[in-house]
Amino acid sequence: GYDLYLPPKSRDAADLELITGLIFFPGFGIHHSAYADIIGRISDCGTPVIVVSLEPLRQAHRALGAGVDDVRRLIKSGGKEVANYYKHMRGEYNGTNSISNTVIDRNIVVEWAIGGHSMGGYGALQITDELMKSSLPSILLHDGSITRVGSQIVAWAAGTDVEGVPNLLENGSSSPPSILVLLASNDKIAKFSSQQQKFLLLSKLPKTSRLETIKGGNHSGFASYDTAAKNSPFDGPRDIPLEAQHEEASSRTTRFLLSKNK
Repeated sequence: GYDLYLPPKSRDAADLELITGLIFFPGFGIHHSAYADIIGRISDCGTPVIVVSLEPLRQAHRALGAGVDDVRRLIKSGGKEVANYYKHMRGEYNGTNSISNTVIDRNIVVEWAIGGHSMGGYGALQITDELMKSSLPSILLHDGSITRVGSQIVAWAAGTDVEGVPNLLENGSSSPPSILVLLASNDKIAKFSSQQQKFLLLSKLPKTSRLETIKGGNHSGFASYDTAAKNSPFDGPRDIPLEAQHEEASSRTTRFLLSKNK
């Protein structure tokens, strides 16, 4: 299962034909609902987001709900929901009686980025490696819309365990992915052991990849579970409000996802 976060309705959104969405995998042991606030901020800025339920084991592993076959299922079911949402929006803003059905039924393309937090971020990188070696075909929906996996990857609090990151440069793909690795400065889980490890990670990623850091943020600040966990020392201290980290992470992610449309 999954939770689907849809953007607010607007005239500009109703006229879109290419929709950028995000499939997001939770971190180890974290319930998908813990991402409601931070993901809601992303969808409010115009990006539909699927947050995958990895119940009951809550591990972003290919055999437990975070594999290529799962992505295929998600882009089909989620793509259908998103395409229907935007087509209904067209009808509401344009009026089915005042314009031709051709305008309302104009095909929509839903292109999905893949991302995740912590273990979910590593899962997204592994899925990317598999997809670059054997691409996932676009899916034609019954209404003529198309849903497909795009080339953008978002990894929150992930990538610092460099041995767990596939080499995304040496897999023979002619179109390398665009990757955002977003870390937090006070994170004690996702941190580089040395500058050499940082350079090693960058050597595995396409040159256009972004490695960014939220100053004062911590590991659990990418979701809303740290109050219940009573700020585990493994997460690291957070020097900024939780809301501030959510706003920073969501705005950086949104800019990254929508940059390809400019």
